[in-house]
Amino acid sequence: MLAMIVYLYKEHETETEVRYRFHLVDGVDRHLVLDKRAETIQPDDGNRDGVFQAAASKVARAWLDTKTAPDRLIHQS
Repeated sequence: MLAMIVYLYKEHETETEVRYRFHLVDGVDRHLVLDKRAETIQPDDGNRDGVFQAAASKVARAWLDTKTAPDRLIHQS
């Protein structure tokens, strides 16, 4: 079983969306966008792989629980 740690950092927030940068420990920086009104999360690169799914689920849980977008998040599995 492999462990995964995904780091997320808020880069920009407006009234309608939040942009996050995310990456694995040694991975390339990627980005996702949370649409606050539609409550959807999309990857900038269109790649919905496991790393994106882990990052998106962490952002979604934080958003749905608090309606705030934390500055930093970490997903561990």
